[in-house]
Amino acid sequence: MRKAMSILACFCLACSLGVGARAEWEADYGALMIDAAASGDNAAGERWARLRDEKLDALGLGLARVDYSELLLLARVIHTEAGSCWLPDEWRMAVGEVVLNRVASAEFPNTLEEVVFQPGQYAGAADREWFCSIVPYRSSVEAAWRLLNGERVLKDKSVVFQSTERQGSGTALELRDSLYGSTYFCYSLHPELYA
Repeated sequence: MRKAMSILACFCLACSLGVGARAEWEADYGALMIDAAASGDNAAGERWARLRDEKLDALGLGLARVDYSELLLLARVIHTEAGSCWLPDEWRMAVGEVVLNRVASAEFPNTLEEVVFQPGQYAGAADREWFCSIVPYRSSVEAAWRLLNGERVLKDKSVVFQSTERQGSGTALELRDSLYGSTYFCYSLHPELYA
């Protein structure tokens, strides 16, 4: 009942707004955030993220909040690790999922930024200034968006390694490309931490 009243109140508010404000209220802020990240318009991306959060609050929706800076950071990692246009979405999703698994793991730092910039982990992030100037391809931003909204392809939090060599306690997934060869998505050496 409360949710229905909240939705009705928001509908009434949207109807009372001018045409421009109503169009903005009805906007798909997630799509606008993706557009902003893929075009390098970070000021707009931050604005769309703020408006999306306000809309989620007003409607009482339990959808995941997506911080624009994290969307952009994850998209940049995906772009540098699996951004080639011919690679399938599964590859991009698996790369991003490993990053998020590391954030959630006791074996790695606790924030996305700390995981991405941990020395010796992501080659593309070694030069922080260059890395932070990247405008990621739309496919990388879309994969990051899907992941930050809870979608998974590996579906195992103990998959915390991605490399051109097998490592950890075993291989969860091997993806092969005629140019890059194999990339292995591997389990932690400490599976007991994920039970």
